Amino acid sequence: MIASMRALALDYLIEQLGGGTLSEGASASDVEAWYRSIRTTSPGKLFSYLVEDSGRVDKVYILEAESGDTVRLSVQEVVAEGTRPGGGCPSHKLPFMKPSGNMSPAVGPVIKRTYAKEKGGGPSENVLNNTLKYFREVAQAQKPWSAYFAEILNLLARPQIRLTDGTLVNWKEEGYSSLLACAVDRIGPEKNTVFLTVRDAAGKLPGEKEIYTDYLLLEKLAGDRYVTGSSPAQEGARCPLCGQENVTVFPNGLKGAGVNLLNTDRAGVFPGIDPLAAWKGYALCAACADLLYVFKFHVLKKGGADKKRQPFGARVAGDSALVIPEFFPGIPLDMRLSCIHDVQQYVEKFKGDVEAEEEGLLDRLKDEQGILNLTILWADVGQNIENVSGIITQILPSRLRYLSAFNAQTRAWTSPLFPGKFLANGSLNFKPQLALSALNSLFLRPGGNKTKDLNSSKRLAQLKRLLAAAIYHGTPIGEKRFWDEVLITARCYLAEAVENKDGYRSLLYEFVSKNGKEISAAAWVKHVHWYLRYFSSEGVGVLPMTRERFQPAMESLKPYFGEESGIDTPEKAFAFLLGVLYGKLLQVQGAKGVNVGANALTWLKRLTLKGKDLPELYVKTREKLLAYEAEKSAEIRMLIQELGQLGISLGDHVQLDEVKTNYFLLLGQSMTENILPSKAKEQEAQK
Repeated sequence: MIASMRALALDYLIEQLGGGTLSEGASASDVEAWYRSIRTTSPGKLFSYLVEDSGRVDKVYILEAESGDTVRLSVQEVVAEGTRPGGGCPSHKLPFMKPSGNMSPAVGPVIKRTYAKEKGGGPSENVLNNTLKYFREVAQAQKPWSAYFAEILNLLARPQIRLTDGTLVNWKEEGYSSLLACAVDRIGPEKNTVFLTVRDAAGKLPGEKEIYTDYLLLEKLAGDRYVTGSSPAQEGARCPLCGQENVTVFPNGLKGAGVNLLNTDRAGVFPGIDPLAAWKGYALCAACADLLYVFKFHVLKKGGADKKRQPFGARVAGDSALVIPEFFPGIPLDMRLSCIHDVQQYVEKFKGDVEAEEEGLLDRLKDEQGILNLTILWADVGQNIENVSGIITQILPSRLRYLSAFNAQTRAWTSPLFPGKFLANGSLNFKPQLALSALNSLFLRPGGNKTKDLNSSKRLAQLKRLLAAAIYHGTPIGEKRFWDEVLITARCYLAEAVENKDGYRSLLYEFVSKNGKEISAAAWVKHVHWYLRYFSSEGVGVLPMTRERFQPAMESLKPYFGEESGIDTPEKAFAFLLGVLYGKLLQVQGAKGVNVGANALTWLKRLTLKGKDLPELYVKTREKLLAYEAEKSAEIRMLIQELGQLGISLGDHVQLDEVKTNYFLLLGQSMTENILPSKAKEQEAQK
């Protein structure tokens, strides 16, 4: 995966810098030689790609000399190079490197100025004073760039500053500790972060000064970025990523490049990294670390109309992830560049439905020629790629194409046990997709803040990613982990039904809540049942398939006992049919104005029932139905007869575990209105 990031960054640089003499069919060795040559003979060409992209800041305030004792503050819009000839400040003139810490001094005279209503402008005066102190140290260090820093200090020592509105301020008399502190404060409220920089006597900004470029490349990039006090550079070593011998490697290379994956720092995690070097923390050479920086800050630069769309970003199993392609060895350069182009164009076309578009990235990549496999990485992508929470490697495009075709075939599946239609409303999306967004909906626990911790649990996230890995690889998973999370979700649905007025209706009818964020328990269990068939089908194969099936005596019940039902034993049939009968009791009690939540719903014991508890539930349900004279209905009597025959054959000790008992009870309740329709529904059908 790290090697794939490096390769994507290298291809990106070739596209951006023109590639020189490289042909479309250039080999990997040709590309590597081109990169090494650029680093040796024209490092300045790489410079703008090795610092943070200033294109994310849209305004710059510039300090420059007005007279012998006055500095003038002006403001310009930051523009991308070539986008607005003659207007604004090109972003490449403002090379920015983030300080090593929140209280650390600025690296140079391009400073990020922030604003908060409570604190005012930042950086703080303490940080700005540390910055001036650092500038003095550089000015006195007798380095090639010392004179440039001395000139900056001379400018910043002038007593007066003319603000953008023309006001002349003597910063000492106004109580500021420095001209910089005065400028940071007097810029005033700004919605977004802006730059504060300096123009020298020759009228040049920092990015136009070759000596400043040298300072950043030689002094700061490989030095401060990739070296820490506890992780010094190691000379004469081998880079485990590119294989170069006798080079200086940097143990902090990954983190310094913004690819902070050390929380999974162990042998075998990252294809392309020598496992023998894993104990070193993946010490990389500067050439490799720089390419990873390019990947993080340029290949992954957000695009789209609002600049918030993540290239190679997708929502997989309901959570944000990176999808990183690995190409076949020896594939021509033009085919690799074509993939980058397609992803960039796809991102630029993003419009309103961001999640739907992000979920489509896998569909896009599955048909790309030349991709050997894909890696999915769940991690936070901010200033760094960090906090890795999941990874799937070796996903074959051919498998994705197969799944895509299989998903299309499932549209023909029909069963009364399945939902009337797949819900895809806001955060709920049960449609079968390559991105597996349905996993999020299947395990979404209703209840708002009460279930917030359950919905964000690491155990649940691990299961969804385990399922995703099994589906993408076509391998089985352990049933227990799956069913444990299903049962937790089911209990949350029951808790909502017990607590809410008329909540019992959630167990019997398919519907979506008014806010569109939750669905009924009946709708949920029908979607779960559809996915049980999906997961156990030969096309997916992550759960065992049930091939046997139980045959009821009643002809009207047979459509509910097809192969897709999973009802392959008398015990499961008894639980399912009892669920139907129990659902009828809920319906009858609700119609009579009984507080169902405090009555019959308590019998489910928060879904902790087991097979041995079913005979008692059957007796209690029959007693109540008799009391309500509900057994006058011929359909109810026929169902009771079917249950009675099963009960006689099973006896008092029904052998069914907790998961299956409660699942088939819930499934039966969701079928109550189908099998034992209410009078209103019967009358509607006769019209």
